[in-house]
Amino acid sequence: MNRIIADYRRNVEHLLEKLAGEEETLEKAAELIADAYKTGRTIYIFGCTHSAILAEDVFYRAGAPAFWRPLWGPGMSIATTPGVLTSAVEHSEEVGNAIVRCSRIRRDDVLLIVSTSGKNGAPVAVADAALKRGAKLILVTSSAYKDQKGNHSAVPNLHALADRAILIDNHVPCGDASIRVGAYMMGPLSTIAGSFLLHALSALAVEKIAAAGKTPPVFLSSNAPGGLEHNEKLLEDPVLQNAYLLP
Repeated sequence: MNRIIADYRRNVEHLLEKLAGEEETLEKAAELIADAYKTGRTIYIFGCTHSAILAEDVFYRAGAPAFWRPLWGPGMSIATTPGVLTSAVEHSEEVGNAIVRCSRIRRDDVLLIVSTSGKNGAPVAVADAALKRGAKLILVTSSAYKDQKGNHSAVPNLHALADRAILIDNHVPCGDASIRVGAYMMGPLSTIAGSFLLHALSALAVEKIAAAGKTPPVFLSSNAPGGLEHNEKLLEDPVLQNAYLLP
């Protein structure tokens, strides 16, 4: 096997082993989400730039629950905004505050924020502003950055909010890249880590919702037998019709 492929696979496997060790924290976060769903609260998710990919990864996704509500922010998606501009926007504390101010986040809603560095102004501002509204926080970030200060005016990083949130360590190394290719570090890990954590968390929450006697709202693939009919029935729920802007 090519050394690069072997090294990358080894690093990914090692990371997944570490993430499996976060089971206790994932269970706690899943309980928070399940309780919120059972009591009619809303479960939001937010990320900037490549972390925004993870918010998209659980939204309207086959094999994922329908309760996730991404907070879309202007300039946050690498798919719709020039790359350098997304970097500027994710540093903006003002934009982060505006995203919460213009949202429907209420007391006892749940907000999950994905930010590997945990120190950019926008995600830190979103977390801080949501806490001030009484929301409950789940933070997916890396302990590799816990001693680094970002550009928010009052909160150094997401780790500073750990006493008021459930913090899930994604164990991604500083700089994200994990393999050396000549003079360059490549092979990022944050997307792999985030996708594993979010889908594991989703499945744990669905298990707890079902254990409480409720039918969890899980999308199936519309390309698999019965999937389209299942999803159409699911979207008859008025709550989902409103969330998905259906007529």
